Amino acid sequence: MLKKFVVPSILVSTLIGLGLSACAEAGVVMPKARVLSEQERACKSYDDWNEPTPARHVYGNTWYVGTCGISTILIASPQGHVVIDSGTNESFETLKRNLENLGIRLRDIRAILTTHEHHDHVGGVSRLQEVSGAVVYVREKAMKAMATGKIDRTDPQFEILKPMRPVKNLRVVKDGQTLKLAGTQFHNIPMPGHTPAGSGWRWKQCENSVCHEIVFSDSLGSISDDHYLYSAPDGLGISLRQSAERLAAQPCDILITGHTGGSNILPRLDGKDKLVDTGACKDLAKVGIENLDKRLAEEAEKKK
Repeated sequence: MLKKFVVPSILVSTLIGLGLSACAEAGVVMPKARVLSEQERACKSYDDWNEPTPARHVYGNTWYVGTCGISTILIASPQGHVVIDSGTNESFETLKRNLENLGIRLRDIRAILTTHEHHDHVGGVSRLQEVSGAVVYVREKAMKAMATGKIDRTDPQFEILKPMRPVKNLRVVKDGQTLKLAGTQFHNIPMPGHTPAGSGWRWKQCENSVCHEIVFSDSLGSISDDHYLYSAPDGLGISLRQSAERLAAQPCDILITGHTGGSNILPRLDGKDKLVDTGACKDLAKVGIENLDKRLAEEAEKKK
């Protein structure tokens, strides 16, 4: 029988009872790596959301299972698996194939964490949840968009994004909350700005007693449709700046971004650049703030 344990802290909640046992569950299959050729690893474009690419090992029990352009991450455990994001609905078969090629059974996925409520990153979450039965964790401000599949005018890209398939079995993750899932602590990093309800995630992974903090950052892009103003009183300019500062303050050894080019993650996993970079989160935060300042200056110029 599954037990539920709750740590009495504002920031730390152990949610084992929502599908993750404190003990290893019989029959859960762990990933098995295979050697990939250079041709298999090759991507025509890191901007292509749907171009397939094989799964790759990141560090510890963390695996990359996304496409050439969009990151999806698997954190495996004998107690059940956790997936962060899904990519688009159109790329779901690629995600499914990557998981299955590692030997992962979809029914062993217990939890799905999300970064932000746009179809390029979570468009396939509905299908992944349906086939796995997993709990899907989102910040409260994303609940409506995830449950209905539709964003509203509070989102900077409201006029240019298409709807998604509605998602079931949603649970709210509180800002800054730590979830203990499959024996791993996942620290929520509130990152509104690109969307009203963005989240980053941080967790620790170890190999041979050498441990690294992995950060899956949400986007810091100040991108919008033609009518949104980041500088408006209800705009997300201040929130985005605070999110960048919050990211820069994180312990951060291995950085992953939702759009692969933002962290150069695939070439790094292929050994073409260093995987561990303790300054990567600070560098990404700096670029995010610089782009925001440029955007705010453009908005101010248009008002003249």
